[in-house]
Amino acid sequence: MHKSTIKIIISTGAVALFIIVGVHNFLAKNIVELEDKQFNHKVKIALSEAGYKLRLIQHESISTIHPVKQINDNQFIVQIQDIIDPVAIDSILQVEFRELEIDQPYKIGIYDCFTDSVVYSLGGSKLQETVTAKEYGVNWNLDSYNFGVVFSKSNKNELNVEIWTIVVLSILMMFLLIGYVVYLLIQQKKLDEIKNDFINNMTHELKTPISTISLSADVLTGIDSKDEKIAKYAKIIKEENNRLQNQVERVLQLAFLEHDSLKLTLTDCSIKNIIERAISPYLLNLEKQNGNLFITGDDYVVKVDEHHLIHLFSNIIDNALKYSSNNPEIKIEISKSMKFSIISVTDNGIGINEEEQKSIFKKFYRVPTGNVHDIKGFGIGLNYVKSIIELHKGKIEVESKHNKGTTFTLYFPL
Repeated sequence: MHKSTIKIIISTGAVALFIIVGVHNFLAKNIVELEDKQFNHKVKIALSEAGYKLRLIQHESISTIHPVKQINDNQFIVQIQDIIDPVAIDSILQVEFRELEIDQPYKIGIYDCFTDSVVYSLGGSKLQETVTAKEYGVNWNLDSYNFGVVFSKSNKNELNVEIWTIVVLSILMMFLLIGYVVYLLIQQKKLDEIKNDFINNMTHELKTPISTISLSADVLTGIDSKDEKIAKYAKIIKEENNRLQNQVERVLQLAFLEHDSLKLTLTDCSIKNIIERAISPYLLNLEKQNGNLFITGDDYVVKVDEHHLIHLFSNIIDNALKYSSNNPEIKIEISKSMKFSIISVTDNGIGINEEEQKSIFKKFYRVPTGNVHDIKGFGIGLNYVKSIIELHKGKIEVESKHNKGTTFTLYFPL
């Protein structure tokens, strides 16, 4: 896990937070406006009905087409210009507000039609008997009064508090989630570093005994002895030691790839020469299996890392032999297009199922072979191949059918 990855995740989380806040703000604004409109509409309906009922008590009708006037967010006036009974108004309003589910606290005001000023006010109540209005010397018998209500707390403010409480909680949850993810990534990074350090130390420690074994095997092979057993066992030791050395080299190269410390040394090379050097260690094994290997196409010069390209083709040839039955046939075709050097490697092996082809380039992934356990490997060969090709700015494609063979096509930019 690289530092850049953690930075990208934190940056993405910050952008996500800004987007969430923006979306919440937009939605909150629209919800508040909608709720406010609904609240105002319900209040106007309730007050209109209250005005009509009050006029009916006086056996008259309201002449004004739109009797309810909204002064501000929480203040409304009903223009009825009639005799006002504060107790009756409170009783009617309780019924109307209850039917329309308006439960905000409110105060009732009596307005003089001529001065448009409040001449009397009282607190709205749920029970009529709790209304203990004191006379202010107002002549209630005159038909020159309007009434109105003032809600003590704006519905918009309450809704805003509720919505922004949800927004703040969402942001806190997002912060906690991002913090937890970053913590896990840091822990993962530490584990990756420990793992890579272990791999590096292990492979370097193994290189010394491998070199010693190789030297000893060479000495045994060079002894002029008629003892065929010594020669045979020395050869086995040499072959197995070379195989072990190749595996250690692959693991070490994989560790370099994970650290992004693998640097290519690009030189002009003969592509056919690279392939021939890659297949050279496998010719004896190919002969033992009664197999054939063909190289077709014209040779040409490519600018690549010779060392890693030899290992790349070795991995592909090694897989072709391991996953082939008797009489393996491997065909290597060299060609080029306007933009790419193209090398395809085809075998007649057991093939790869279509669903498995998506995973074969993953690190440590191995295609299931049922109860067959004689195919050795760590599952890092094709991952290494893909990584080296991508470092060369190229690509790899696979085409395979079960029990009909596999073709790997490699593209290197010219």
